[in-house]
Amino acid sequence: MSIIAKEIFAISQEIDSFRRVDEDHPLDIYLGRDASARISMLLISKSVPMQIYSSHLIGISIGKRVDGACALSFSLLDNQYQDIFFHFCDDIINATRDIKDKSQGITFVCLRYLKWQEMLKKNRSGLLSFSEIKGLIGELVFLKEILFDKYGKNVALQSWIGPDKADQDFVCSDLWYEVKATVSGGATVKISSIEQLDTDNDGELVVVYLDKTSCANPNRITLNSIVYEIENSLENGEQRRLFGDILIRQGYVYRNEYDEHGFVCTSINRYSVNQSFPALRKRNIPTAIANSNYLLSIPAIQDFFKEN
Repeated sequence: MSIIAKEIFAISQEIDSFRRVDEDHPLDIYLGRDASARISMLLISKSVPMQIYSSHLIGISIGKRVDGACALSFSLLDNQYQDIFFHFCDDIINATRDIKDKSQGITFVCLRYLKWQEMLKKNRSGLLSFSEIKGLIGELVFLKEILFDKYGKNVALQSWIGPDKADQDFVCSDLWYEVKATVSGGATVKISSIEQLDTDNDGELVVVYLDKTSCANPNRITLNSIVYEIENSLENGEQRRLFGDILIRQGYVYRNEYDEHGFVCTSINRYSVNQSFPALRKRNIPTAIANSNYLLSIPAIQDFFKEN
């Protein structure tokens, strides 16, 4: 991902002054400072934007220019969140770089903003916890190492529905996949709900073993590095936009802090989940119990081991 916003804002100090992000970008996106001296991103378009509203962090302004074009601006309302705003601007700029139909650009930007708004409602700091980082790396490793080869990039990305709070992480036409990240020698994995493994359709429980490692390890994986590697492997702008949308729904945007946590993947173990797999089933649970989470013993499911 190219980093643009921070550099432009650093040299754009004049009030109510903007500069275009670059001449090659398909959309008319400008960065600078609005009339209130707030750092802002401005999009000029002949199309009318959908109705969007300000959040606690970003102020929205929609106006009509004398030439008849619409001006949509996003202004930072609280300077303590500058880094998040820089990443927001960079994400908009990079995600729209391959847009072919300029008339659709402003709608895409509005929808992207709504995804950011939803993400920041959940976590105002914009940072994932350590367990969330590790879990997301596990899913990304499985996506890159297994699903891309098995289904192709388009299908694999479209199958990733875990960020939408689905019961399983990936659902394909033949199988579903639930991914768990743990350390080498880990004896259990946490099943977060009854529905994760209680289904009439066959699937797989995937255990990705991730161990903390030092910066000197050449096989070190960080959240930023694996996202970068996958982004560079994608074949077109549509795949990159889909990947970016999924990451935002997961709560991820590029942050330097994620480089502090490095892992090495020692194994990916896959277990067949069918009707005989040892899991809690709703039909065997009293109706008064609405939901439950539990620990599943890895040594106890070796009869269902499928592949390493």
